[in-house]
Amino acid sequence: MTALQNAMDVVQNNVSNASTPGYANQTATFVAEPLNISGGLDGGVQSGPTQSSDSHYADQAVQAQMSAQGGFTAQSTALSSIQSLFDVTGQTGVIGALNNLFQSFSAWATTPDSSANQQNVLSQASELAQQFQSAAAFLSQTTTQVNQQIGSAVQQINQLAGQIATDNAALAQSTTPDPNVQANLESSLESLSQLANISVLYQANGTATVMLGGQTALVDGSQQYAIQANFSGSGSGGNPNAVPDVQILDANGDDITSQISQGTLGGLLSVRNTTLPSLQGDSQQQGALNILAQQVADRVNSILTSGTTPSGSAGTALFTYSNASPVDVAATLAVNPAITASGLAPANANGSNAAALQLSNLGDSTASADEIDGQTIVQYAASIATNVGQQASNAQTGQTLHTQLLSQAQATQTQISGVSLNAQAALLLQLQQGYDAAGKMVSVIGSLANTLIDMIPNPS
Repeated sequence: MTALQNAMDVVQNNVSNASTPGYANQTATFVAEPLNISGGLDGGVQSGPTQSSDSHYADQAVQAQMSAQGGFTAQSTALSSIQSLFDVTGQTGVIGALNNLFQSFSAWATTPDSSANQQNVLSQASELAQQFQSAAAFLSQTTTQVNQQIGSAVQQINQLAGQIATDNAALAQSTTPDPNVQANLESSLESLSQLANISVLYQANGTATVMLGGQTALVDGSQQYAIQANFSGSGSGGNPNAVPDVQILDANGDDITSQISQGTLGGLLSVRNTTLPSLQGDSQQQGALNILAQQVADRVNSILTSGTTPSGSAGTALFTYSNASPVDVAATLAVNPAITASGLAPANANGSNAAALQLSNLGDSTASADEIDGQTIVQYAASIATNVGQQASNAQTGQTLHTQLLSQAQATQTQISGVSLNAQAALLLQLQQGYDAAGKMVSVIGSLANTLIDMIPNPS
């Protein structure tokens, strides 16, 4: 009866934890005791060790898919906002403003002395400068946000690692496996895998050794090894617009950034250390946005300053920007305050509107001085939008794919180790019937014993 009661307690615990993350179905076992009356062995049934249905293989399959999904989700979220800056249709943003400027040059070239067309050139130039400034500011803000998210992810990783170490200590000290502690451990491992790619080695006593990126110890038994994010390089060289890489350091202060390729942290690091510098620039590169802004400003200024106004005056530069650093160009691009509408210079040695015509064709010019990396200005601008859009599309595709694969892995995990309430109800009914039968047998034996005792003659 005691063994049956213990089995019913196991069933009750299964039912109570059916929805607990990480909980695996437990099965009570029975051990038959030998029967040898002459030898003093009464027989019967005792409770055996409780068996867990947990499958480490299924658990690790779920962890792997959670890492992949977490990485693609983080990338997709960050890239979708960046993608909005570069409209591949050329209607809005920097590319739209650039197209509008070239169109204003074309209208001005048709009637160079038109004050309306002259003013429109200045207006479109101002709008383009504003779009470059806004894009640079948005990228800078995105950098700050991603930095904060990286810091938060690192903090969560350390918190989960601490919880895993605590659960390991509890399991190591326990003489029998505690399914509730094991559930907490598995839940923490799944949450951790969503934040970073990890490998888990399960020990015989149920504890888990966790390696970050398969190389760096994060948890070993009850010992946790905390990581940290290094942002000390931000604003390298005193330039707030620079975007140096963020590093992830292990407990010894060594750089382990390259080991983190998946999970939320891996996805954020990819955007932070690859996508953003390629657009905004850092100490190693100027960045596509600044390259585009400088090429447009320099070529427009060069053509205008080599021309003459209708009154015969020398041309004035249309744009200004800071020369403090190559990565400052887009953030500081502005219309030259010294230029006026009537001061625009449409003429050069080739005609009264030759300079204006050259400006109108600048976006599609294949002259070596006008191109950027073998592309026209318009093509280069479009390539920026295409590259960001392709990255965003790949991230979204990866997120969708691994969400589906995660669902499949979780379904397999549930099939192997999940708690079926119907099965538990049926088992509980069988155990209750067995308990009732054992109780009746004990009652019958007791009654029979009393009868036998009553049949013994009283010696008195």
